[in-house]
Amino acid sequence: MALRAAPRAPLDAVFWSRFFYAAALFNYVIGFPVLFARRWTYDLTYAAGVTRDVTALRLWMDFGFGVVLIGFGYQLVARDVTQNRGIVLLGILAKLFDVVNLTTLYAWGVARPLALVPAAIDAAFTLGFLRFWLLTRPMRAGPSV
Repeated sequence: MALRAAPRAPLDAVFWSRFFYAAALFNYVIGFPVLFARRWTYDLTYAAGVTRDVTALRLWMDFGFGVVLIGFGYQLVARDVTQNRGIVLLGILAKLFDVVNLTTLYAWGVARPLALVPAAIDAAFTLGFLRFWLLTRPMRAGPSV
């Protein structure tokens, strides 16, 4: 006889779908301007003493592409929250990186205070992603007796 975990409450698919659409939208709001207005967004984000050379601006644009691409992943999750769970794990790691990186750059005086706004929003999304990740853990049968 296999022991089973107590059944979970049903997943509120509408809530989580909206949550992941909001995450995708946030990534698009951040990523597309970085991708297409790289100098303007770089100047808004980084302190005056930070280099503005061509390589830095190209890497900044690459970062914008990554943000947009991950936003597309969140949109895929939003379309069906029962699928693509691995994208949520990727999102947790990406958002945590942003929170740590942006906060550190600000603390070092490299980034302007404005960089803390997306860091705070990413921290909130990270908590939501973690909650979703824990709520959607696959159920395992217990040991047979």
